[in-house]
Amino acid sequence: MKIKVLNPFWLLCAGFAWFAVSCGEEYNRVEEIVAPEEEETEVTKVNKFVNEDMQYYYLWSTTVEWNKVYPEKETDAFAFFEKLKYRDDKWSMLTDNIEALQGEFDGNVTSFGYTLIFGQFTNSEDLFAIVLYVYPGTPADRAGLKRGDFIVGINGGYITRENRTELYDASTLILTRGILTDAGIATDPALIFMSAEQVYENPILKDTVIVNGSHKTGYLSYADYTQASEGDLQRVFMNFKLQGVTDVVLDLRYNGGGYVRTMSVLTSILAPEQAVKSRQVYLRQIWNPSIEKYLKGQGEDLVERFTDTLSVNMNLSRLYVLTSEYSASASESTVVGLRPYLNLVQIGDTTHGKYCAGGLFQPQVQVNNGWVTDESISNWGMYLMIYRLANVMGDDSFLGGLVPDILAEEDYFPLYPWGDGRDPLLGRAIADITGVPYVETRSERALPPYTIRRDLKIDRTGDGKMIAESRLKTEIE
Repeated sequence: MKIKVLNPFWLLCAGFAWFAVSCGEEYNRVEEIVAPEEEETEVTKVNKFVNEDMQYYYLWSTTVEWNKVYPEKETDAFAFFEKLKYRDDKWSMLTDNIEALQGEFDGNVTSFGYTLIFGQFTNSEDLFAIVLYVYPGTPADRAGLKRGDFIVGINGGYITRENRTELYDASTLILTRGILTDAGIATDPALIFMSAEQVYENPILKDTVIVNGSHKTGYLSYADYTQASEGDLQRVFMNFKLQGVTDVVLDLRYNGGGYVRTMSVLTSILAPEQAVKSRQVYLRQIWNPSIEKYLKGQGEDLVERFTDTLSVNMNLSRLYVLTSEYSASASESTVVGLRPYLNLVQIGDTTHGKYCAGGLFQPQVQVNNGWVTDESISNWGMYLMIYRLANVMGDDSFLGGLVPDILAEEDYFPLYPWGDGRDPLLGRAIADITGVPYVETRSERALPPYTIRRDLKIDRTGDGKMIAESRLKTEIE
């Protein structure tokens, strides 16, 4: 999509230049005194970039009184950005390391390759961590860590509020696993040694076919909507088709979102064949008023349509989606977009409530009627919310999160392996498919009283992300 920007800053400069030339012809004997221009600081350049792009593209641009914004007077670019953000916008961000942010969006990061949640026993100030999942092929996977592992020590000491970030940020780690016994909690003498690596975190955590009598259910645990995973998604569902799968359970309980294009691929695989053949609309885009008026004037229909995935299309009439409070953005849009087309059964907990898509912006300067990267601040960038979404029925009820049809809470002790029918979310989906009641399995070992410390969650930069087509000025004509 090409968008022509009418930049008011450049219009002002052009008008001033014409005035100076025309006046010079009449008063050519008057000596002109020109004050030396001060070189712009990095902060001023970044502030102007933030100001211009947010004023034009930002979903909530109309909430800012732009005539009272003075970027050249602000001394902290991050504080300036936060000042312009809409009060309910928890997702737009400014970064001074655009390369790292792009890497996180693409799944290419320096990482141990796991995601944790923290807890605390009521009789202790120390913390523990539970492994929610491990990306295949990463250092954590090779070290033998798996979903549900219980970590009680780091580098020879306890886990505390102060050192917990090392579990993500350190370059090397020595971990101590905890073991639940009848007498309480013991420590595993076999320590775990890991070094962080530059890795691709493959979001396909598990795919399998679960057979219950005559029922064949395809199960997929999917952690991120990355473009690199699109081929693997098609491979997974081709295998499901070949094995005669008739029902699908899509596990998005820890999926914080990703690329809109990848979401289109997945929804098109799951949707009824006829809807895909006719390229039906499954989501509508709602931009800020000025951008929306311009795009519609250019003939843009501002929608997301099903794409051609007919070779692997499952032609489903019913779909089960597992969710939690960590399911966000593209995950939620998958649910909302597909609901009008099939019987979608959501199982788990209420989702995060991210109802908009963002674009990745980098500073650009105009050179010879074109736009190029401003090398002086090329490390800076913004992930900026640019439109919100609604399905074809007009449903845009993302804000409070999506409430499940069947409530099922995660049981952290134990966390069962992916695809295990004892898992309370998957178990309820299989029960609904087969008609055989789900029997809840509880740990036989009594645990000391504990609290899951969601307030201590280490948010990864990309959580709650939905990345739309890039809106860089190099694409603007």
